Amino acid sequence: MSVWITSKTNARRHGVYAIARTPPKLIQGVGSGVVGMVGQFPWGPPQQLVTPAGPKELIDMFAPRGMDHLCSGYMSLLSKGFPSLRIVRVMADGGVPAACTISDSLTSIQFATITAKYPGIAGNSLVATVSEATDGDPQHFNLTVSVQGPSGSTQDVFQNLSCVSGQVTDVSAMLDRCLLVGKIVLSPAPSTPTPSTTPFSGATETALSAADYVGTPGTGDRGLSILESDKSIRGVFVDDCGNAFRATVNAGVRAHVQLMGDRIGFINGNAGMDISSVLLDVQSYRSERIVYVDPWCFTYDDVTGAEQLVPPSSFAASVAAQLSPSTSLAWKDSEVGAMLSGIVRLQNDRGAGIADMTDAGIMAIQREEDGGYRFEAGVLTIAPSDPSKRNITRTRMGDFIAVSFARSTRSMVDAPNTAMNRMMMVGTLQAFMDGLVSNRDKDPAHTPYVDAYEIGELASVNSQTELAEGDFTIPLMTRIGSSMSRIFLSILHGETVVVRAEM
Repeated sequence: MSVWITSKTNARRHGVYAIARTPPKLIQGVGSGVVGMVGQFPWGPPQQLVTPAGPKELIDMFAPRGMDHLCSGYMSLLSKGFPSLRIVRVMADGGVPAACTISDSLTSIQFATITAKYPGIAGNSLVATVSEATDGDPQHFNLTVSVQGPSGSTQDVFQNLSCVSGQVTDVSAMLDRCLLVGKIVLSPAPSTPTPSTTPFSGATETALSAADYVGTPGTGDRGLSILESDKSIRGVFVDDCGNAFRATVNAGVRAHVQLMGDRIGFINGNAGMDISSVLLDVQSYRSERIVYVDPWCFTYDDVTGAEQLVPPSSFAASVAAQLSPSTSLAWKDSEVGAMLSGIVRLQNDRGAGIADMTDAGIMAIQREEDGGYRFEAGVLTIAPSDPSKRNITRTRMGDFIAVSFARSTRSMVDAPNTAMNRMMMVGTLQAFMDGLVSNRDKDPAHTPYVDAYEIGELASVNSQTELAEGDFTIPLMTRIGSSMSRIFLSILHGETVVVRAEM
């Protein structure tokens, strides 16, 4: 018999045995850098949740070079740092992809039908080019599908294709790497196609509605509701949806984060509003999960280098994704300045009115005296109605602790409700919270921390009846670290002041 056994009952003979014990559970802190975005792009799968592997894949999928780089979705992402993005391309039903039918210019025989990879009128800018084969075989040809524009060019290249009867090339494996082409149907032709250039056409888009952005909560059908399926998302924002939809979409963001209960929504009002209009608008979105950002900002586009007006909410979402949940978005350090370096100038300088905006629960952007931009205060829209919940760090750290605990202890659900299991969970929570307290004295600006915590008396919140019904409650109290939002230098100065160092 092996020296390793699973329990004492397996030891039937006299001897020495080893029993492997399961190590105690550890609570792993969840990341706060995952952001969900719903926006308009010229390309990409419509109304689907996509996680680009990096900036290149994001551009290749949603705004290939040669297509519109001034669209609201792309401009909302430009010059910002997002550690991990989840993107939904918003689009109305009924969109049709462009297509192209190629016929031999000499025989007029149709030999290829090509369909664009995604629906949308950007597909009408594609061009198919037939050229001589790379391998020199007179019965082969090359096919290039390309798009060109001010933002550059992108192309899919298919080499050495054949339309000869009985030798028609199977292109199915080639389509996996394509950025522009979704389908190619080759038909047998009596001769090799002659070089030609044929434009795509037939692509259509249906007019957007606010419902395309919001979707139906709880169904995962469109827009924001699609983000419900990803539990790793900690922040949500939309691009410039337009003034006609803004109020409905902002309300949809609020409803989404309230429904999910584990993320923050970043919104803004219409461009060009004066302070009184902004103070009135924010009243519609009171929540401990909503950040209302003002004013709109100018940034440089990556095509012409010209200034473009963009919503400010995406800047706040990007800063939140890069900072520890216990660090205020209003941290005035140069680190945050670098995160906001994409701001060229503000549409409106709110001046002294920023104080009123902070009191109203608006996170205002201001220009620093030595250059660059920062947020005035890390406040949530609930600030005026419940000042105890005004700070974004309170909500973000609450989410961090709660979600980390819930995920890491999932395996204990429906485990035996015994004293041993209960104490093991308490011990696991203590170890996690001890780590957060320890972070306070190490690198509190970059690691999640709390000032202090206490786990209350278990017996006071767990009656025998509740335990018998399968319930178990751990009463945790924790003090979230505050931000030094006001620093005072109390000065006594004058010719007669006595300084102890001189005595």
